[in-house]
Amino acid sequence: MKFIFGQLLLVLVLFKNLAADPVPADFPAQFKLLPQPQKIEMLPGGNLPYTTVKGIYLQGAATKPVLYGLLKNIPLAANAGKEIITLTITQDNQVPAAPESYLLQVTPNGINISARDQAGLFYGCQTLNQLLEDARDQNIAIPAVKITDFPEVAYRSVHLDLKHHLDAGHYYYDMIDRLAQVKVNAIIVEFEDKLRYRGAPVVGASHAISIEEFAAISRYAQERNIQISPLVQGLGHASFILKHDQYKPLRDDAQSDWAFDPLNPRTYELQFSLYDDALAATPSGKYLHIGGDEVGKLGVSELAKKSGKSPLELQMYWLGKVTEYARQHNRIPIFWDDMLFKLSGVYETTHNERMPKQRIDSIWQAKQSQLTQNLPLFPKECVYMRWNYKTPDIYGNKKAIDWYKQNNLKVMAATAAQTMWPMLPRENSNLESIKDFSRIAAEKKMDGILCTVWDDCSPHHETVWRGLYNFALFSWNHEDLSADAVNALYRHRFYGPALSSASFEFQNNLEDALVFWEKALLDKGYRNNYPQDIDLIELPDARKNGDWSKQYQEKINKAQAEVQRYNQIKETIAKAQTAAIRNTYNLALFNQMNELQIYPAKLLLLLAEYDKTKVARQKKEAAQQVQQYVNNFPVLRKQYEEVFSKTRFLQNPAGYQLDQNGHHHLANGTNNSDWMYVFELEMNKKLNSWSPLKVSL
Repeated sequence: MKFIFGQLLLVLVLFKNLAADPVPADFPAQFKLLPQPQKIEMLPGGNLPYTTVKGIYLQGAATKPVLYGLLKNIPLAANAGKEIITLTITQDNQVPAAPESYLLQVTPNGINISARDQAGLFYGCQTLNQLLEDARDQNIAIPAVKITDFPEVAYRSVHLDLKHHLDAGHYYYDMIDRLAQVKVNAIIVEFEDKLRYRGAPVVGASHAISIEEFAAISRYAQERNIQISPLVQGLGHASFILKHDQYKPLRDDAQSDWAFDPLNPRTYELQFSLYDDALAATPSGKYLHIGGDEVGKLGVSELAKKSGKSPLELQMYWLGKVTEYARQHNRIPIFWDDMLFKLSGVYETTHNERMPKQRIDSIWQAKQSQLTQNLPLFPKECVYMRWNYKTPDIYGNKKAIDWYKQNNLKVMAATAAQTMWPMLPRENSNLESIKDFSRIAAEKKMDGILCTVWDDCSPHHETVWRGLYNFALFSWNHEDLSADAVNALYRHRFYGPALSSASFEFQNNLEDALVFWEKALLDKGYRNNYPQDIDLIELPDARKNGDWSKQYQEKINKAQAEVQRYNQIKETIAKAQTAAIRNTYNLALFNQMNELQIYPAKLLLLLAEYDKTKVARQKKEAAQQVQQYVNNFPVLRKQYEEVFSKTRFLQNPAGYQLDQNGHHHLANGTNNSDWMYVFELEMNKKLNSWSPLKVSL
């Protein structure tokens, strides 16, 4: 009996220890770090329960970095020890020589993070916090592990485009926190008219952010190792400035608010004034992005015509002037590079994936002299931003990068998490393009990489987080991961470990659903730009039963499939909302997007039911169902906007002047939120005057 009791006691002790301190069987499966470290080594020995960390000891020159999550409230300790995190600044050879590198070691005796600089300590702490989160969320211990890590690309920036919207102030701070935790170290903010300029107050919208407010945001970011630099569009994309009457004399083309006259001295007085205020709003910035892309037909002004300068010479004259401003203000200018290649005749080679290598070489051989002979006009201080959002891995794009390198010019990459897609980014959040350009930036030792988030169709910022996490993943450490693996890693990190299962994948399904939503109510056209004309589908004719259904049978079949897809998405999001630990607002927003996108499909099916019905009474009932559905649209819109507007403002202020904007951006279509539902509203208007509905009332 004594022997049996002893065995039972031993089992109870072992069970107690196991329950309090379970050992993970598979580190990669349970600890999903984003970005992934360069090297992970499992160490011999025991493991560390996440609850045992009691203090932080700062050794040598280390100072306490901003901490998140389970690290946030851990107090400082007077000495290193068993339950202590020791942070050390060191030049030890075990720590990689690259800036922002770190060495993290977890053992049963404590945690050590060593780095060569404060940024490395900060990033080591982000990795540690992810380990602690995963341990807590899965009730497991952290095994003894050694992580050696450093970024492959030094400058990893995200684009914040305020062209057509403003978010609530707290959201910018939240955005910075989320980016910092995945090791993004820069933001380029495109202010347009959303900064309250002092030198040119008419340019800043009445609801714009003050210079002081944004300077505070910039300082907050700097404390989290994120450097904010401004982008103030110039030369082209200047509608937000040149739409105002007092600045019309500065237009290159008097009939268009698109581009400045590069030879008018007042152009630079105004642009430099805007730069002054943008620099004041970003006091820790290293760069000044001066735009300069998509200028179009430069050289229309009388001054330009009299000068005899070619469009390329005019472009480079402007670039030289703004580069000198940047140099005098201790900023490095960044310049979108497309006009250089367009005006030299080689631009198509940089983005046409169907163009054969031989043809590309032939074009460069014929046209490269136009670039080379103008090399003296290319400012050496400038960074030339090679943007390609779809096909960065093609031969012509890489040839352009090599041309910069061969001529000792600085070149930076630009990819995209959002281009011109309405409501939601597509193509798996542009995964393959982000992945490819991140690899190219590392391989070719480019001067950094920017992930753009264009506001032309102004999707909610919550929709781009998957793309930004993918950018953070690949720009830090490029590995050839499958799309499924990347998406699982994102869901694990963003929502919680339970959602890493493929059964929780809904975003790609929603992306696919929007393909039909965009054109469902149209005979011709698309939703990317605000339409000048709307070519809606016809409506059923009561005298021709079934004809409408035959005409639109393909749309009807697709609508039936989309309703099934909608139900799948709805079910998956509901399941995710139950299991998610973090970012549940994001799921609520996606849920409302799903409710909005299905409106056209369900409307088509109701119209088909009306069209096929022959009995008069049933036909009237079918018409009433259509009417009830249309009448409910304002409720659907309100539900969507209630969620959408929790962090984003939807209305422009009274008296706001829209740009002419030759690109006809969707989000520039109306001062209220009607642009978000432009085809639905037009179809509902058409239906409300449709004779069968009038009869049914």
